[in-house]
Parts: sequence; C-alpha cells; structure tokens
Amino acid sequence: MNIFRNFFAIIAVVLLSFTFSISQAETINLKMVFVPASEKGDDKDYVNLINIIGDLTGIEITPIRVTDYNAAVEAVRANRAQIAWYGGKTYIQAAKIADVEAFAAGVRKGDTDASYFAYFVVPVDSKLQTLEEIKGKTLALNSIGSTSGDLIPQVELMKVGLSVKNKDDFENVYYAGSHDACLMAVLNKHADVCGMSSRNFDARILDGTFKLEQVRIIHRSNPVPPPPLAYSKKLPIEVRNKIKEATLEAHKYGTIGGYGGEMSHYIEVTDADYDLLREVDKLLSSQQ
Repeated sequence: MNIFRNFFAIIAVVLLSFTFSISQAETINLKMVFVPASEKGDDKDYVNLINIIGDLTGIEITPIRVTDYNAAVEAVRANRAQIAWYGGKTYIQAAKIADVEAFAAGVRKGDTDASYFAYFVVPVDSKLQTLEEIKGKTLALNSIGSTSGDLIPQVELMKVGLSVKNKDDFENVYYAGSHDACLMAVLNKHADVCGMSSRNFDARILDGTFKLEQVRIIHRSNPVPPPPLAYSKKLPIEVRNKIKEATLEAHKYGTIGGYGGEMSHYIEVTDADYDLLREVDKLLSSQQ
C-alpha cells in the first residue's frame, strides 16, 4: 500500500509541475494606446520597439491609436489598454485618475537627453519677429491637453502678457487637432503663427512634408519634460519590471523609434519628473 501511495504522490507532483509549466508558458497579451500627436500615425513609430520588447519578455503588445487625449487616458483607466504613450500633460492627468506610472522616455539620435521644446512658428515671409508681436493675430495650437501644443505655449504667452483666454489678445485662437495640422495652418496661411512640438517640427522636415526655408521659429520654450511611456499599476510588479528593463535595453537589439522618429535609446523616468508640469498646470488653472 505504501508503494501505491508513493506512486500516486509522485504522479500528482509531476502533474502539478506540468500544469504549472503550462501556465507559466502562457503568453501575456497587453495593449498599448497612443495619443494623436501626429497625423502620420504615432503607433507606427513604435512597432520595432514593441517587437523587441515582445522578443525579450515573451509579452505580446498590440498598439491602439485613439482619436484624442481623453480617450488615451480612459483606455487605461478602463483596462482596455495597460501601457500608454502620453504627452506630459496627458500623463499627469492619467496618473491622477487612471493609476499609471511613467517608466521610460526616448532620446532621439543626436540628442543628449529626452527633453524637447514648444516652438512658435510663422511663415518665412511673415513680419512677426518676437512673441510679443503676435498680439492681435490668428494663433493655431494642437489640441486642448497637448503639452507642447497647448500647455507650454500658454505659459510662454503668459510670460509676455498674452492669454488665449483673453479675446482682446488675439483675432482668433483655434485648435487644429494635431501638431502637423497646426504647422500646415501656418504654411497655408490659415494662421499667422502656431505653437507646436519641436519633435513634430523636426520629423516633418525629415520626411519632406515641408522645407526649413518655408518657415521661421520666432520663439522656443525652455526644455519640456519628455513624453513618457507609462504602464498601469494594475499590472503585476514583475511584469512592469520586465517591460521597463526590456525598453531600456531595446536599442541593443535593433533600430527603435518613438515620438518624433528614430530613437538612440530610452532612459528611465519617474512620476516625480513630471512635478514641473503639475505646477505649470496649477498656475494656468489659477489664471482662469
């Protein structure tokens, strides 16, 4: 009888081990959401990075492109996506209501860090030379909630005594819907000046959308905290760590992209890196 009991005990252990191995081998499937910073399709810039992360971790990641910033936040809050690429302003909103955490940001080839800028751009033949001179003109911005196409431009305008909320300061202020559309509004003379991301500006030069000789940059902001990759805190910590480690190592395994095109590598960022944007957001809110 002892022999049979031992035999069945061994069989039970083997079956349990086999079942555990199968469950461990099951692929984790996650979705990654993108805000619409570019009409060129931001999700396409991340395909190689996503594939490398999948190869390194065994985690399958499916990209999802949404139509606006609020949809990107809601997708993670509702667990329809577990990873996101956000602009800085959208990230601080997501961290507040969708329980996400920033973990990495891309450094473009040739750059020394991951920060970028808000540009104010005019047609090359414009008489405008300074930010102060755009008073009374038509201003195009990206979308409400955009960091470098709404939040930071408003701060820069406030420094010279202008406000998009003051009807006397501009003939018209409108949101074009993306950085690219904002730039095209200037090129097509539908706006006198636009406030947009330096990364989109550079990317559209590289892909031939426009030539540098067609426009002038009349103002550049101080460096802006980079748009981060963020993941839901609902993911197990070991899964989050795998994703972060793979992202930081991805450049060693092939060409990778990100916001603005090809990236040299990704660096680690933390939630505290976006406290500056929280303070800026509070400042603008207090002016309303």
